[in-house]
Order: sequence, then C-alpha cells, then structure tokens
Amino acid sequence: MKDTEKVQILKDLIAINSVNGNELEVAQYLLKLLKKYGIESKIDEFGDQRANLVAEVGNKARQKILGITGHMDTVAVNEKEWQYPPFTATIIGDKLYGRGSSDMKSGLAAQIISLIELKEAEQLPQNGKIRLIITAGEEYGTPGANRLQDQNIAQDLSALLVGEPTGGNIIFPILVV
Repeated sequence: MKDTEKVQILKDLIAINSVNGNELEVAQYLLKLLKKYGIESKIDEFGDQRANLVAEVGNKARQKILGITGHMDTVAVNEKEWQYPPFTATIIGDKLYGRGSSDMKSGLAAQIISLIELKEAEQLPQNGKIRLIITAGEEYGTPGANRLQDQNIAQDLSALLVGEPTGGNIIFPILVV
C-alpha cells in the first residue's frame, strides 16, 4: 500500500463526524475498505447510528488469538474553537490536525492498514488469528464494548493490544495468562 493511500484512509476517517453516538458511518467505511482487500468483517449495529465492527484473519483452525482494538467515536466539537476545520485532515509540516486524529482515528487507521498489508504480503498468521475489535461509545459509557463483552467477543483472546494514545507514552502491559 502506498503512503498516499495510507494517509487517505486517515483523512477519510477524520472526515466522518463520529461524535459519540454516530459510529455507524465509520463502521460502514471500514467494512467496505476491508472487503476491497478480501478481509471479511461484520458490523454489529445497535441503536440509532451505533455500531461495532469485528474482523478476523489468520489460521481459523488455531486457537491462539491476538486481539487488536480501538474505538470509532470522538468527543464533541465546537468548531469555533478550532484553528483548522475539525472534519478535514489538515497537514501542516509533519503534523496532521483534525477531530479524532490522535484519539483515536490514527490508531484505527494503523490497525486497518496493518491487516491490509499482512493480507497483501500473504503473511497472515499461520499459528493463530488476529481479531480486530472496533467499538462504539468509548468516550462515554462504553456501550459498544459492553455489548461485545456480552457477546463474548474477547473471551478467547490470548492477548489484547489497545491502539489508544497514552499522552505520548508507551505503556507495556503485564499479560496474565
């Protein structure tokens, strides 16, 4: 995948106003993008404009599963307070500005691009699977994650990688198996 295509994915995500409660459009965009590259995914739609998205790649016969997760929603925006339009990815030098660019549409783009590039390179996991779990409503009340927990989507994971920003710090979790 060319760098321009990667940046375009992030630009497309930022252009979607996914203020908490409006995640369905992001899920539909991601579903279509993954399908273009031969990666099956499923939208779990609930409520008005709410949705989660789950995809899985790798060796379906193996039990080891690495989960990667993030959320589609952003906090509310007052456009008058923005120097640049919040739903347009504005690139100035080596920085990109736009609502959700750091929390967490860049993380979503990175996760999606990683799956696509693994698929394109025919380097999908042979000893297990990668499960992409994208949720709605993380910024307020976590209804998407709660719904997926009720569906046992993450119960069989061997490990979980969360693509959420941490104030610029890398956090090394302790994995208890």
